[in-house]
Amino acid sequence: MRWNLMLAIAVAAATVAPQLTATTAPAAAGDDRDGTGIGQALSGPSPFADGCPGRRRDAEAIAGAEIEPAITVDPGNARSIVATWQQDIGGNASRSDLVASSRDGGETWTTSTIPGLTVCSGGTADFASDPWLSTGGDGTVYFSGTSGTSTAEPPSVAVVASRSTDGGRTWQEPTTVAAAEPGNDTDAITAHPTRAGHAYLIWANWDHGYQPPMTNALRLSRTTDHGRHWSPPVTIHRPAPTAIDFAGHILVLPDGQLLAVFSNADVVQGRGTLLASRSADEGRTWQPAVEIGSRPVGSFTDPESGVELPQPGFHSSVVDSDGTVYVVSESSTSPTAGAVSVARSDDGGRTWTTIGLPGVTAFAFEPAIAVDARGTVGVLWYDVRNDRPGDAVLTTDVWFARSRDGGTTWRQFHLAGPFDLRAAPNHRLGEYQGIVGLRRGFAAVLTMAAPEAANGPSDIFLVQPQG
Repeated sequence: MRWNLMLAIAVAAATVAPQLTATTAPAAAGDDRDGTGIGQALSGPSPFADGCPGRRRDAEAIAGAEIEPAITVDPGNARSIVATWQQDIGGNASRSDLVASSRDGGETWTTSTIPGLTVCSGGTADFASDPWLSTGGDGTVYFSGTSGTSTAEPPSVAVVASRSTDGGRTWQEPTTVAAAEPGNDTDAITAHPTRAGHAYLIWANWDHGYQPPMTNALRLSRTTDHGRHWSPPVTIHRPAPTAIDFAGHILVLPDGQLLAVFSNADVVQGRGTLLASRSADEGRTWQPAVEIGSRPVGSFTDPESGVELPQPGFHSSVVDSDGTVYVVSESSTSPTAGAVSVARSDDGGRTWTTIGLPGVTAFAFEPAIAVDARGTVGVLWYDVRNDRPGDAVLTTDVWFARSRDGGTTWRQFHLAGPFDLRAAPNHRLGEYQGIVGLRRGFAAVLTMAAPEAANGPSDIFLVQPQG
């Protein structure tokens, strides 16, 4: 989502699952109880530190400010990992998105750009945002994102896609999947795990003036030839005139059906809802959406700085090899109190049960979920449990919880940090972070500010929690 259009939406579930038990490993800030440490910094000095001539509003960019990472792994080669993030944010969004790839399980990395994505990489767009990645069963890596020009407010934004056939080292010039218009936002791409060349790109389109009645839609396009061509968009869901859909993800179920999981926010009722819709014909038609859960929309500010705290309302979702679907979302109720909710479906997204992740009580945000090849569920998130009011910093840590029994019991670990959220660019880390399951354990990419960041106000880090 464009930098100045962050949504304060928290989505949780209304249904109650059987009581879970938790084994929590308490840790002081800075401790590492899971053998991971702060991980390794993937981002370094900005490749665009001298600016991008011809780029509108380039003076607003913050060199070395990286946010909003995503990650993918080759299903057939767990040592081939690719990550992406926004580089040098400021103005409408970033100067460009960067991609880092590893062929040795994350030991070493090569950084590249997507040619023609923005002015900074030989194109015409002023900015890029919302980078996303997915790798197909044949090893093709797919990228999606948004790019646009800063000639109006809101700016005109296109949804674009690219592909790599060498593990993320080099990329094709972007293909425009949705022509530029002000409403395009929050894209995500999913490669089919078994059908070579098939991938699905979902995005939202809504009135960024938020003035009902609005004409909004959640859309999808698919490719069957490795991203060379994309189908005309179809509508997955059309919200009420007082609401918007956003942050859609596509999951490919073991039986080949598609499941779209997305957020909905009613700007009149002040309510956020998490929804799911199924398609049995590879995205051509969609069944009526079912509700996973809902709650009032919240908006909270840092009591000391008066700056709005991160509440993007972006859920994260994953499907296990046995067909179990998990969705994780934030559910804060005040600047000091929050929760992380985990929803589960055992019937392909038709019905859901939801619990609060045990051991989370402080303000929490931007959770991400994955499942490794052994069926272990892993969740990471940020929270401020170690913050001390009045000390001039907003102490923030990254936490990780794992379940080896399908979400019945959990063990929690301190994963990374602490860092000062107020030192992050515009007090933000983006709207999502990334985690992916490996053969055993996980690879995650996340954003941290000072004192962990070494190259500008924020850096992107790789951590590899145990399964």
